[in-house]
Amino acid sequence: MTTQSGSAPAADRRLILLLAGMAGLGEFAATAWLPALPAVANDLGVGLGTVQATVTVGLVAFALANPILGPLSDRIGRRRVLVPGFAAYLVGCVIAMAAPSAIWLIPARILQAVGACAGLVVGRAIARDRHDGAALTRIMALITLVFSVAPVAAPLIGGLLTDGVGWRAIFLVAFVYAALLLPLLRRLPETRPSGTAATPITALPRSYAGMLREPGVGTALAGSAPLVAALFVFLVGAPAIFVQGLGLGASVVGTFPLLTMGGFVIGTVLAARLADRMRPRSLMRVGAGIAVAGTLVMLTLPVAPLPTLAAMAIFDLGLGLVLPVVGSTVMTAFSSRAGLASGLIGLVQITGGALGAGLVPAVGGPAELAVPALMSGLAGAACLCFLARDAGGSR
Repeated sequence: MTTQSGSAPAADRRLILLLAGMAGLGEFAATAWLPALPAVANDLGVGLGTVQATVTVGLVAFALANPILGPLSDRIGRRRVLVPGFAAYLVGCVIAMAAPSAIWLIPARILQAVGACAGLVVGRAIARDRHDGAALTRIMALITLVFSVAPVAAPLIGGLLTDGVGWRAIFLVAFVYAALLLPLLRRLPETRPSGTAATPITALPRSYAGMLREPGVGTALAGSAPLVAALFVFLVGAPAIFVQGLGLGASVVGTFPLLTMGGFVIGTVLAARLADRMRPRSLMRVGAGIAVAGTLVMLTLPVAPLPTLAAMAIFDLGLGLVLPVVGSTVMTAFSSRAGLASGLIGLVQITGGALGAGLVPAVGGPAELAVPALMSGLAGAACLCFLARDAGGSR
């Protein structure tokens, strides 16, 4: 492991570019086509719920791959996980581009999700292999920035492509995006340190179950999962509200995450500034309370772009306050097993996202009523989890 000082050499600049690109790969595949869901349903002659279900499939695949691929790269090497992952992603893009029916979108989304997960999980491991101290902090900050910006920019790009060219162009752009990273991937050496301790795949369930039983960890993660689920309820349900209900174009709807992201940014800044002044459990409770307030505002105000987006910005502020504190709590509890802890966070939260994405088509009914009602219930469940954390007396 190395720590760089001064200007980074060319090899490190290429590494940083590759890691940042891989961080955004999965978010682009998952969110770029959300504004296109009604167009996909119309083109393939199926109901919107059928297409929405493929979003859930991708999230489930990502969630299941997340805690497996990291430990697997400890065992067999980073490149031996990363290269097949890129291949799976590219094949998934081709299948989606050529899909003659909605059923073909299921294997396409699974391959994309697993490939993108390899890029994100193994990318973090590579960063740990090559750097420590301040250098690692800078690289991880860049990866986090790209991972946060991607779901904001991707729907905008997806909406413009859908209105201008057609929804299949989204997967062509995703293919080109991944292909542009291949020259950097080919020049990436194996970075796994010799003698790296690896958790056997068969021992992962037992390891993760033990981590969840650690005081304060299980309830923190349990509270974050329904908040992420509520976020995906909105992301999946928004096209039905704004495109089908209000008649807005996909390119217009694609800009909406950009308008609400400011709340999330403010929340993360507050989490950093308040970390030394408030206990983690208090920050989680405050953030969940703000998120509940946002969903209640959405539930009571008339269905229109401005009030709905304002309510979503309030929810995002609460979410931005909670997620960094939950992550810090879990990673601090397992500092000697950071890779496993990172996988556990991804597993629980992405599973929550898959649950939220699946609830919208499962519940049915008018989206303008179902979405805020589901979000309110999920945010309320998060509050109960964080209150139970207080009741349990955990730190």
